[in-house]
Amino acid sequence: MMAVKDYKAIPAGCSLDFGVTDDGRTLLIEMNDGVALGCYGLPDEEYAMLLTARWAELNGTKDPFG
Repeated sequence: MMAVKDYKAIPAGCSLDFGVTDDGRTLLIEMNDGVALGCYGLPDEEYAMLLTARWAELNGTKDPFG
């Protein structure tokens, strides 16, 4: 999707929520930081990797999985 590609400073972990209007336009509704996301069905290991990647980025430390 263009929004993700065009977001040059995208965090290591985040969610982008989109909606589609009645006339077919796709709009960005909100962005949420990775450390504030629930797992919403992600496998445990992938969720842990998302959280640790973003936390390491915020703290300027090495990501233990990356």
